[in-house]
Amino acid sequence: MTGDVVVTDVEVLILDGGADYGSTLADGERSGPRLTCLIKVSTDAGVTGYADVDSHPWLVKAAVEAPTHIPEFCAGLKDAVVGQSVSDRDALWNRMYQHSWYHGRRGVVLHAMSGIDIAIWDIAGRLSGQPVYDLLGGRRRDRVLAYASTLFRPTPDEMREAVKHYLDLGFRAIKFGWGPWGGDPDLSIELFAAARAEAGPEVLLMADGHITGDLAAVRELVHRLEDYDPFWVEEPFPADRPDDLAALGRHAPVRIASGEQLGGVAEFRELLREPGLSVVQPDLSRCGGFTAFRDIAALATGPGCLVVPHAWTSHLLTAAAIQAAAWVPSGGYLEYNVSSAPLARGLATGLRLTDGEVEVPAGPGLGVDVDLDLIDKYRVV
Repeated sequence: MTGDVVVTDVEVLILDGGADYGSTLADGERSGPRLTCLIKVSTDAGVTGYADVDSHPWLVKAAVEAPTHIPEFCAGLKDAVVGQSVSDRDALWNRMYQHSWYHGRRGVVLHAMSGIDIAIWDIAGRLSGQPVYDLLGGRRRDRVLAYASTLFRPTPDEMREAVKHYLDLGFRAIKFGWGPWGGDPDLSIELFAAARAEAGPEVLLMADGHITGDLAAVRELVHRLEDYDPFWVEEPFPADRPDDLAALGRHAPVRIASGEQLGGVAEFRELLREPGLSVVQPDLSRCGGFTAFRDIAALATGPGCLVVPHAWTSHLLTAAAIQAAAWVPSGGYLEYNVSSAPLARGLATGLRLTDGEVEVPAGPGLGVDVDLDLIDKYRVV
């Protein structure tokens, strides 16, 4: 039972991994963000929930810990949550939304809300002995296909080497993003073609990152990619250009994906206002957490989109994403950060990658454990 359990504290912990964003690590992998933003929610039952928020750590900290300016209308999110029961997650979410009325309900405030919400769902699952996927409505799959999420390499030879490396690790799907992608159309095609040649026809390949030029230029590059069978092309335009994304998707020969930057049901409704998008990618740490994700998934499933949670910073966020991926009606894919940086790989323990799939943890809450020693080692605030 969770009815009598109340929140006693909300903290924002900032961890510094020491390696700048995108720097090459000892094993050749790239570092993720240098700083990690953790939300820690404590309760009077001694049960604690954690969430990794993929946003600016210091801004999230301000959104959570700011003193009250106008009671119940303009206050830090901690003020909205402490003393409240964890039994009604919708009421908690709405209370946070109310408290941020005057200073904004999108952007970083919604990111902070997302982290608190994830932690609350983790707590509710641990108190009830249920995985989050059961709290969402039940598991539809017990294994989810993971795609290695990595950067484009600068040359075709390096692309082929990267593909071979990830295939040797057992991946059957790989997403290359950013780097040299999207600027020079000929180079972009050459790099993706090299990846396809090494991967063969059975491996899923995706391309991620903004493409330079107007709608016609982007459409031309996407059409040229058709010969190399991308499973999807992600964020060819920023998500705040929904009309261009929809227009591209209606005429593109491949799936168009977007949504990781968006927060709240309203922004996803705008993204899906016109038909054309095929893959919707809410990031649980930005979209409003599990509470908002339920409604976003329903919104996207209606027009037949795949719903694939975005998750890149750490395996703690991956653990939240796999709970959503296990439940979501239309999906079955999981973004998997391959960085070997300690905070990317070691923050959460309990995920198991086998034959290119991640087993859905069956334990309560998120189903993983947080490495408290690692937090102590890298915490700076």
